[in-house]
Amino acid sequence: MARWQGQVARLINGMPIEVDPRDLVGSHILRSGVWEPETVWFFRHWLRPGLAVVDAGAHVGQYTLLASGLVGAEGRVIAFEPHPVLGQVLRRNVERAGCANVTVSPLALGRARGTADLGQHPPDNYGASSLRPGPDPSSTRQSRARVQVSTLDDYLAGAGVPRVDLVKIDVEGAELDVIEGARRTLAAHPDVVLVVEFLRANAVRFGHTVEDLETGLRELGFSLFTLTPLGLASYEPVTERAANVVAVRRLMTLLRGLPEPVAALTLRRLARGRLEPQPGRYPVRREGGTLVSQGPG
Repeated sequence: MARWQGQVARLINGMPIEVDPRDLVGSHILRSGVWEPETVWFFRHWLRPGLAVVDAGAHVGQYTLLASGLVGAEGRVIAFEPHPVLGQVLRRNVERAGCANVTVSPLALGRARGTADLGQHPPDNYGASSLRPGPDPSSTRQSRARVQVSTLDDYLAGAGVPRVDLVKIDVEGAELDVIEGARRTLAAHPDVVLVVEFLRANAVRFGHTVEDLETGLRELGFSLFTLTPLGLASYEPVTERAANVVAVRRLMTLLRGLPEPVAALTLRRLARGRLEPQPGRYPVRREGGTLVSQGPG
């Protein structure tokens, strides 16, 4: 592996963050203070003081730092990053930004405890490092690091974490494994919000498809919405490009967390599209021109 070339940039919220300018994520943050602006928009609008956030696949910590500032001293952020270089940079970034409400773990998350080899992608895209090699020949020449794997269920139980409000999962194809290893957590938190990366090529590495990921979430009672440059939209099947998908069991959970003008705009946009409360334990019905939840609260 080429040596890390650290440079301190500023996130969109003003926090310092060390990045490598050769890296895909780092170069975007250096230029504009943000990577994945659509998802950052959602974090900045939905998170509020006192919430508990899990960042699975934290990279150098953009979402960890943003969440730390948004949930405040009353909230909590748990960041998982097994990559040996990114994990060290993540810890430095948390310390540099003074994020006392953040816990950093070097564990990879999956469906069972154990160990695995993490293929370390070259510096042009550190975040593409994965527990499964990609189809390109260069993946077989990647350096590999032996990492510890846990389930989210086991980690949270062992750490005595009483609640989880949002879980971001960006783990280069292991998203379905992480969800399988979080079944108890998801069952215990019916209002949890998930932000999950859907990328067809990564899913194939793990022997499944993004359709399997969609089905798995729906079977757990989640409805899906895609993050777009215009905000939240009704879920549309992904093509070859990556998409970050918000999964919630109740539409009202999603809307209540947004500022009122943003919630109203989001509801209008969803109503014009294919508003899908399915499989929806608490469906939405239309009364006149208004969408009303048929579930509690």
